[in-house]
Amino acid sequence: MNARPLTVVAYQRERHEPAYLQFIAKVLGPEECEHRRKVLASMHERMPGRDRFPLRHVILDGERVAGSLGYMPADFWIGGARVPVRFTHDLLVDPDYRGQGLAKLVVDNARALGDFFPGGMWMTDPCYKIHLACGFDDVAALTTHTLALDVGSFVAHKKLPRAKALVARAGLTFTRYRTLARANRTRARAGSTVKAVDRFDPALDETWAKLGATYAVTLARDAAYLNWRYTSHPHLKYRFAIASTNGGPAGFIVWRPSGAGEKRAVVADFLVAKGDVATFERLLAHVIVHASMAGCHSLSVLTTQSWAARTLRSFGFYPRAVRNTWVIAGWQDRIPKEWLAEHDPWHVVLGDSDGDIWSHAT
Repeated sequence: MNARPLTVVAYQRERHEPAYLQFIAKVLGPEECEHRRKVLASMHERMPGRDRFPLRHVILDGERVAGSLGYMPADFWIGGARVPVRFTHDLLVDPDYRGQGLAKLVVDNARALGDFFPGGMWMTDPCYKIHLACGFDDVAALTTHTLALDVGSFVAHKKLPRAKALVARAGLTFTRYRTLARANRTRARAGSTVKAVDRFDPALDETWAKLGATYAVTLARDAAYLNWRYTSHPHLKYRFAIASTNGGPAGFIVWRPSGAGEKRAVVADFLVAKGDVATFERLLAHVIVHASMAGCHSLSVLTTQSWAARTLRSFGFYPRAVRNTWVIAGWQDRIPKEWLAEHDPWHVVLGDSDGDIWSHAT
């Protein structure tokens, strides 16, 4: 490439989108480019907070995009106050420019903005290391819990030696039987207190705000965000349920069955008051039963809350060994340092940041 200096500029959709889409097609392929084009359009046209310019920085070589880093604006509840934040996502560099420090250049630029970045999440190992090198701080790794629903398919997918496969199949079959029995009992007791809904009603925003404020740090969820993020996703078909207690809303859960080319169903989001095991159990039982009926081979849930993790394990979920990295920046004036090493203050779920947003499932 030529020796002229490369510049980091704020992305302007009208000006930069043609070159940016060419860049995505080269880095990720034409099919992925078309898939992402629709998600990116939803960010620029409907995402709450899209007026918090910029939504992306690009590195330009003349008119050519050589690298990029995206941002997802959001609000967080921090100690009961609503605070604007950003997630970083989509750190990409054109293969022709790799080895020139462009990824570090654009992440350094993000760090210098001075915003509170409560994540980088779901990163590749090189992306994770670049964020650390640019002054982001490591936070305790995130753990996903998984429940086997179609035991035969689940064990076959693991490609275990025959003896281990037989033992695993026997143990998981028993766990599945016990889990479904408990989920059906819980669902029967819940009766009409857990209902599926098509979208989130703004009239419940105050309730979700009160529930969110029971955690020291969590994403602020309201109808505008939830309906953009899940109800109106251009590709993914999420399902929603709301639980009530004494006639009033007590929590919700967002999940989707496994789609074409996928094995697992996922719980992308849930919100109940901190420590409200009973409501969480009712919502979880609802999803387990429906995911099993949908033929999903497994169900995955991510939580940072120890009480929720205990509930998952009591239903037969097991913690996966895969490390889900998590880095933050700009936290010094917002949260105590101790919270970087602790999960308990945080309510983090799979759908935070860009988790699951790029999936191809239908």
